[in-house]
Amino acid sequence: MATALEIAKLVQGDLYGDKDLIINGAYDLIPGKELHVSFLNNGLSPELLSTTLSDLIIASDKEISKDIDKTIIVVENPKFSFFKIVKELFNLDINNVQPGICSTAKISNKAVLDEDVSIGPNVIVEENSTIQSGVTIGPNSFIGKNTIIGEGSIIHPNVTIYNNIEIGKNVIINSGSVLGANGFGILSNNKNLIQVPHIGTVIIEDNVVLGAGCTVDRATMTSTKIGSGTKIDGQVHIAHNVKIGKNCIIAGQSAIGGSSQLGDNVILGGQVGVIDNLVIGDNCKVAAKSAVMKSLEKNIIVSGIPAMEHRKKKRLDVLISRLPELFKK
Repeated sequence: MATALEIAKLVQGDLYGDKDLIINGAYDLIPGKELHVSFLNNGLSPELLSTTLSDLIIASDKEISKDIDKTIIVVENPKFSFFKIVKELFNLDINNVQPGICSTAKISNKAVLDEDVSIGPNVIVEENSTIQSGVTIGPNSFIGKNTIIGEGSIIHPNVTIYNNIEIGKNVIINSGSVLGANGFGILSNNKNLIQVPHIGTVIIEDNVVLGAGCTVDRATMTSTKIGSGTKIDGQVHIAHNVKIGKNCIIAGQSAIGGSSQLGDNVILGGQVGVIDNLVIGDNCKVAAKSAVMKSLEKNIIVSGIPAMEHRKKKRLDVLISRLPELFKK
């Protein structure tokens, strides 16, 4: 619980209405919920506030406080402020690992653990691994040899982290993800297929999020790397030697082929495929279900199979839709 005044101070907003209003949680604007906080995103009609049940609204326009019987907190970016409130005050602990080390965890006596780590049931931490301050590791997870997990990181249940992996600070890895398995390097020799040994590593920089069921393959010789601040949805595959820049967004079921490189601030929509050995420039956006088969310069928006400049793709779609008409003529 928190008062409206406490919430306003948290987001540094201007409060209009009952400063002592007690808020029990956060909820969608529609239908809303009594004694809960919601937000009116920029561009949405203030008329929605006449139907919501929520008593505290985060908004960007103080004028709406004159027309409704609600307590309002005015901020520049309502959505950002709302989720800051959720994170700081009403966040659900979905991992729910008790502080300390569970008695059923198997920790090598050669592993280095800071005092304030939380390790759940049946976790295995192998020798020479380092678990830094504030780390939480969920039940049934495996941490291989010579692995580093940085301060404040959260490893959810049933995560597998192979040997020699480096994970930065405040990283979140969701359930079922696998880091450091062998990449898909195949050689043909006298009609026999040979799996290439992979002796590189995986480096996850600070503040990265990996969704559930992701796979990040280790590099052949050097490192597969995910840059700081990047957020990756569930069921994404990142192949060996891939380099992903900072603050990228990669939606679910995308796959990035071996040795491809993504610059900073790249966005891949759901089910995007990037073939191997490409370079995707900074700030590129790839629409959902696209297949990227050649490198992209910076600041390009592409779509389609094969992916092409999005405006060109839309013009082609119009022409294709007219083919039946042209055929009749």
